[in-house]
Amino acid sequence: MPNKYWFKPKKYGYGFTPISWEGWLATLFLVGLILLSARSNNFFTSEISTAEGFGFLLSVIALTVLFSLLSKNKIKGKLGWRWGDKKSK
Repeated sequence: MPNKYWFKPKKYGYGFTPISWEGWLATLFLVGLILLSARSNNFFTSEISTAEGFGFLLSVIALTVLFSLLSKNKIKGKLGWRWGDKKSK
């Protein structure tokens, strides 16, 4: 069975965007994990400590890096910085 891609590289910048229902499901799962992290670090309360804020920030970074590493083989093309379409003059 051929490799089905879930994501395609963004046109500008670094990253990728979902192109299949599996990609959208994986992205929604990531958002859910980030929301759970926010709730566990009291991010939605009016009084959040500095430690909780840094804990949330570190968890978002870790989840994003892990998500990118796990999704690397499901991206149509290479992951890297993009400047848009390069038009020759």
